[in-house]
Amino acid sequence: MSVQEIADLAGITKPTLYYYFGSKSGLLQTLIKEKGGLLCKQLKNACEYNHDFFGSIIKIFKAEIDFAMSEPDYFRLHMALINSPPESEGSLAYKEIVLDIHNELEKFFQLSTNEYGNMKGKEKFYSILFRYNLISVGITVLSGFLKNDEETLKNLAHSFIYGVAN
Repeated sequence: MSVQEIADLAGITKPTLYYYFGSKSGLLQTLIKEKGGLLCKQLKNACEYNHDFFGSIIKIFKAEIDFAMSEPDYFRLHMALINSPPESEGSLAYKEIVLDIHNELEKFFQLSTNEYGNMKGKEKFYSILFRYNLISVGITVLSGFLKNDEETLKNLAHSFIYGVAN
């Protein structure tokens, strides 16, 4: 999308966009800082471990879904940036947010190993699997394929923790 198209959609002039953001890249950086920062904050709060693993997993799913529902356009951008080629401008611009989220989830799984020793040494593995599970669930609820309700949250947590065969 061109700078002119962005300015037109925003209802501002191109010089105004350049004045406030400097460039299209500057606009992206501002969006990432504000909206990506909000997503990180919500997930960080949800990742505060309270010795209730099942309840905590539900809380984290809920935070992701709530963010997706409240910021649908940004959530779609979030997905595009996460899935963009590693050396692309978008991926590099989003790297800090991605690392912050991964670190929060890894910390959550590290704290969980105190009660679930079988996860010891696999915290990073579980945090990565769970992160991409969260993203998939967020877009699936946003697209209307899953309900955003307590029963769905419990089923999601159960499926992640126990797998599909249980």
